[in-house]
Amino acid sequence: MLNLFHRARWDQAYDFLSSGYPPMMFSILAINTIFLMLYAIRRAKNLHRMRQSTVIQVQALLVLANCLILFQRDIQQFLDRFI
Repeated sequence: MLNLFHRARWDQAYDFLSSGYPPMMFSILAINTIFLMLYAIRRAKNLHRMRQSTVIQVQALLVLANCLILFQRDIQQFLDRFI
């Protein structure tokens, strides 16, 4: 298992995440930071816990936002053809 980790092409992953304007990794970092700040603010204001289903929905929304950033170019090409 560790051999797969060592043989991975990390330079290609870096090139992929550093592509775009602004770079993709900064976009993902920004959206994750916004979610973290909203979580911290909500946690500081409320002592009540969120329901389990709400937590899962928020996590799914974060994953979806990250996927939209990762596949932004493909989605834009699809929408350009569709519209």
